[in-house]
Amino acid sequence: MAKKVKKKGNKICASGISWAKKTFDKYPSAYANMAASKYCKDPNYGKGKKK
Repeated sequence: MAKKVKKKGNKICASGISWAKKTFDKYPSAYANMAASKYCKDPNYGKGKKK
């Protein structure tokens, strides 16, 4: 029987990762990953107050 190989996918977009690396001192952290995922959903996240 052949084994199924699961592919590890990154759910955070590349622009979110680069934004988090610029914004936070230490990127691979839970807080930075949460903010990066929010940035992927809303690119205006972190740019000031929402109206």
